[in-house]
Amino acid sequence: MNALLEPPPKQGTGCFGKGCLILIVIAILLVAVGVGGTYWSLRHVYLSDKPAPIPETSASSETGTATPDEISVATPSKKSAEVRERFNTMKKAARAHKQTEVELTAADINALIAANRKSSGTASVGINDTALQAQFSIPLERLDVPFRSAFGLNDRYLNASVSIVAPPGTNANTVQLSEVTHNGHGIPAGLLDWGLPGVGRSLRSYVIKYANQYGVTDGEIRDGKVILRTRGR
Repeated sequence: MNALLEPPPKQGTGCFGKGCLILIVIAILLVAVGVGGTYWSLRHVYLSDKPAPIPETSASSETGTATPDEISVATPSKKSAEVRERFNTMKKAARAHKQTEVELTAADINALIAANRKSSGTASVGINDTALQAQFSIPLERLDVPFRSAFGLNDRYLNASVSIVAPPGTNANTVQLSEVTHNGHGIPAGLLDWGLPGVGRSLRSYVIKYANQYGVTDGEIRDGKVILRTRGR
């Protein structure tokens, strides 16, 4: 499993492309395997035979989750390239010991998700003032987990939602998940600090890794945006 979780994101996608959001989903699945008890409960309680509806994303939506009626002005790949450039600018500023910040709307994050072939169509993010909500519906056949075929789970879906609230001054060591549900069942919000079954490391260690990679020292969720800052290394 280390080989699955270790590689850094490609093309500077940061924590929101094939990064932390997908890692959270994999962590939820591993926790379900660890506490689910039986094959039957894993297959029928924690996993579903149908995908959950995922709101259609649009690169033109500036706040919240895009609606199907919105017409995309910029393609996800173009929008994601713009967002990646912002992350690269932040990384350069951190290395030069300069202060800077990056603001991300739901549309920015959704563009990163949509532009990645492995995450496209499986997740959507909305930001409501000071809270970020992420919805996932991932066919297990797209997740490279060792027990998938052994347990006959290729036809199941991992449906989950995660909420994050980040007041001013939040950093990788203090950020918390405020609510986690997995196929309608609650998962303890302290998931970030749990040792992942079969892996050992906590999910927070990967969040810290991504933050360090881009020089992010702190941030907050405010006014419908994720605001990440670097104060220089």
